[in-house]
Amino acid sequence: MILVVGATGLLGSEICRRLRARDRDVRALVRAGSPREAELRAIGAEIAIGDLRDYASLVAACRDVDAVISTATAMGSKDRSLTLNEIDRKGQLRLVDVARLSGVHSFVYLSLSPNLRPRAPLVRYKRLVERAVRTSGMRWTILQPSAYMEVWLGPQLGWNHTVGRAIVFGSGKHPMPLISVADVAEHAVRALDDPRLANVDLPLGGPQMLTAHEVVSIFALESGRRYSTHHVPRIVPALLAPVFELFHEGIASGMSMGAQVARGDPIDSPLQRELDLPLTTVREYAARILRRGTST
Repeated sequence: MILVVGATGLLGSEICRRLRARDRDVRALVRAGSPREAELRAIGAEIAIGDLRDYASLVAACRDVDAVISTATAMGSKDRSLTLNEIDRKGQLRLVDVARLSGVHSFVYLSLSPNLRPRAPLVRYKRLVERAVRTSGMRWTILQPSAYMEVWLGPQLGWNHTVGRAIVFGSGKHPMPLISVADVAEHAVRALDDPRLANVDLPLGGPQMLTAHEVVSIFALESGRRYSTHHVPRIVPALLAPVFELFHEGIASGMSMGAQVARGDPIDSPLQRELDLPLTTVREYAARILRRGTST
């Protein structure tokens, strides 16, 4: 049995789908009342009602589980009670502890690009949990992806593909290896069984190093329309992040990470190249999104 924590999120739900497509037994940790519970049941996932803040529910969820994949985060949550401190720090550390005590064999943890510095609360918490995973005694894999196309080029950060609007942090001249959620999900699934992925950090990048301006050009070409580009000077989120940290760690983390990634995110991952899994290009992603005719 494989427990997926964060199963209702964009990445977690994709991992569940890929595991079930391989006929693997999946248990999805779902908070009570989640509207996505029915979708997970429909693909054959067993549902465990629980919460990273509830120790007893984690004990129940980890019963008879061989492996845990955790993608859970409070980033982007509209529920103000789901703070980064409660979910990404305390909750994830609690999960690692419960998994260890429950005899779980393998733990796959979704973290962040190794290039991000711990200026943002989320980065600090991720690095803290990484250390706990490495010293847990379980077989572990820590995935460290660059920015997701679905987030970095989506409405959360101001992109609107319906009207042709792009938001660029900084000068837009520094390249980064944007990666698709689907490709990260595939690496997470492979981490369960591939001996090369036992007890390693795995930085993940997309197939191309592209600047923001190059990405905008790709979307303009695929859509056949001109994209209006709005720049956010890197210094603005960099200066505002410490202020926002006083009352909202999520917003502060987004600003800090955005300011850092605006300087580029060079990821050199020999192990990822050795795995040689197919990767989605920005052009392929753009074509798919534009065919849907949505801004997501």
